[in-house]
Amino acid sequence: MKHRMTFLGLLFLAVVMFALPQVSTQQQGRLPDAYIAAPGTATDAATGLPKRVIHKLSGVVLVLIPAGEFVMGSPKSEANRLNSEDQHRRVIRQPFYLGETEVTVAQFRRFVTVTRYKTDAEAGTPLDRFTVGSFAAEPHGDREWSLVASWRNPFPNLKEYRVRDNHPVIHVSWNDAKRFAEHFGFQLPTEAQWEYAARAGTQTSYFWGEKAEDGFGFGNVKDERTRRRFKDVGQTLPFDDGAALITQVGSYRPNAWGLYDMVGNVLEWVEDVFVRCYPGDGADESAMTADASQSGRVLRGGSWLDSPMHTRSAARVTMTAAARRDFIGFRVVKRIEP
Repeated sequence: MKHRMTFLGLLFLAVVMFALPQVSTQQQGRLPDAYIAAPGTATDAATGLPKRVIHKLSGVVLVLIPAGEFVMGSPKSEANRLNSEDQHRRVIRQPFYLGETEVTVAQFRRFVTVTRYKTDAEAGTPLDRFTVGSFAAEPHGDREWSLVASWRNPFPNLKEYRVRDNHPVIHVSWNDAKRFAEHFGFQLPTEAQWEYAARAGTQTSYFWGEKAEDGFGFGNVKDERTRRRFKDVGQTLPFDDGAALITQVGSYRPNAWGLYDMVGNVLEWVEDVFVRCYPGDGADESAMTADASQSGRVLRGGSWLDSPMHTRSAARVTMTAAARRDFIGFRVVKRIEP
């Protein structure tokens, strides 16, 4: 009888344990209340989070980027490389959500409507000898300071352009991008996060390969269409991408991780202060910090006005935090807490 009771007790315990929810050995994330899963999206096995989400208040769609590591920068043999691109290993310790596209005019308008925020261009934040306005394209292709250029009036000197809600917002400074991000609980991507996501597992000069001319269909860059529209454009890529100025986000093929316009359309602000030398091997995804007044902030990704040099995955540009142009925008990050 004693052995029978022991057997029955063990059987009962086994049944109870089987009926209880099984706890995964992997960390499972929880989607914040401000987000909903995008329709039809899959669930990531490692985190339990949806692979695409929508931020309800802003309308920004974000894509889940896995943790991992990569070699940041460019080899000395890469054409058009800069001396500030020396290679080193970076470790992305936490997965994160990154904007599927650049922030649009409509999304920025939601922020302004709620906060009554005035951008640096509208408020007249000093930029060298200028105050109100921004640098905008002239009909021949150069840029001149315009007192009326802003995100509301992107190309005041070009009669054919009309603002579109699904175009990337431009004439926004790093300060403006930071305020948008903070208001909605986002962050600007760090330089390491941006390049890791842009490469999407590749180590070639461009995420599609080694040749710039093979990038047809992947982004809105300076090409034959640009040359036909503007007299003063310099080197162009040997194809026609269908756009001479900015165009609606998501118009071209995404990279392997489902991110659009990581090359072209607009240069994108990141969190980092520009430093000429990257940290040593094994650094994490943290932003570089220093005196921004001395070195400026970093922009990545090239724009509708950029040729091969600045559309490489490792290419870096720096401007002051108050800088604004008709080829500068941004995308956002939502960190996943460990």
